[in-house]
Amino acid sequence: MRSVTLRPLIPMSDSERFEDKPASLLTKTQRSRIRDGFADQDEHQRRRDQQQIRERVRAGVTDFELLADYPDRQFELAFDDLDEEEVTAALADARLVTERLRALQGIDRDRVVDRASDRASAVSRRIADGESLAGVELVPAATYRQQGRAAAEAEHENRWDRRADAILKTAAVAALPLLLGWFADTVTEQNLLATRADIALVMGLSALVVLAGFAGVLLIKGAQALKHDIIPGVRRLRHEPGAVVSDGSALLRRPGTKLRSVWEEL
Repeated sequence: MRSVTLRPLIPMSDSERFEDKPASLLTKTQRSRIRDGFADQDEHQRRRDQQQIRERVRAGVTDFELLADYPDRQFELAFDDLDEEEVTAALADARLVTERLRALQGIDRDRVVDRASDRASAVSRRIADGESLAGVELVPAATYRQQGRAAAEAEHENRWDRRADAILKTAAVAALPLLLGWFADTVTEQNLLATRADIALVMGLSALVVLAGFAGVLLIKGAQALKHDIIPGVRRLRHEPGAVVSDGSALLRRPGTKLRSVWEEL
């Protein structure tokens, strides 16, 4: 019977795990030399290795053209022995590398995103095992920020402006009996308010609802102005008085241009 020697399981250090990975963009030797900062090499050897690394990196990045339509199952099998944190860290580093490359080449991010969107559409029509493409949302970061701000503003406006609109509509409905009673009292010879207690009561209640509605709208708008205009303005005046004075003087300059701009905005 063949004997088997069992070795104790000793966790590998980050360096050993780094060296144990198969060659991909970089060879094992190149990984080690990058990590050590090419410390054991002279100038000629360092430049030679750096050139080889550049060639491998360029070849590896351009290989993503082949991996763009790689089957989902193969991606799953490639990373099934890594936990979520390891995959997240790897994706973060990959994103950082591609963003640095884009910035160094001076390529607009939206241009890259548009190209990736077109590529995803073409790939999804061609491969069968590519369900993950349906979950890929390629949207520029600026669009995400704009959508986030728009959603926050819409939520804020919908919440309080909807309430203010509802109060105004209620006041408008309540004003109808008041207007009708006033019109009837004006065109008829009878003093309806003095002779008809029911009409006077309805008109009085309508007037109270109208006044309460306008008061509610004023409170909502006043609170919004206090929170978003007055308090920030006071804080800015305390921290940046010079900038506030400069902005105020800028408003006073060229008033005709300012009025024309306001008119055009209407």
